[in-house]
Amino acid sequence: MPFFIMQKLALTIRFVLFGIFFLTGAGAIVLSILAEPELHNYYQSRAALAQIQRQNERILSLTGQYDTLISRIESEPNILDRLIPLTFGHKPHAADTVFPRVQNHALQTETEKLLKQIENTHPAEPIPAWFARILEPKIRRGLFLSGAGLILITCIFFGTTKGKFITQEV
Repeated sequence: MPFFIMQKLALTIRFVLFGIFFLTGAGAIVLSILAEPELHNYYQSRAALAQIQRQNERILSLTGQYDTLISRIESEPNILDRLIPLTFGHKPHAADTVFPRVQNHALQTETEKLLKQIENTHPAEPIPAWFARILEPKIRRGLFLSGAGLILITCIFFGTTKGKFITQEV
């Protein structure tokens, strides 16, 4: 009876080790194959989505600011006359009066930032360090070969024995 228990325990351990090593090898092969087209596109799409979400948040905040300005203009029409020189840099029209030149430095800096963003069309790609290494051709090839070797070794050492034992006859 203990022999059968030991044999079942040995087969269970053998099965668990086969599963672990085979899945590790298969995972290495799949990762090396899917790294360039699929995972690279995934990380690029994720970075583009994050950038679009940041831009949408910025647009929503600007829309809120514009809504408050529009409501102020509707409630007090004279405010529009005061905003024109600030926004467009026009001099107010009044005879025999000297007006100081009004400049909105914040508006100029925001405009410059916006123009720099438009010129810089390359999105920042936050690719993890481990993935950047996998994208190298030598590393991908090595990962594929190590996965294939692990599967081969697993099949050799933990494959089925079909219950045949060699006994030595005297």
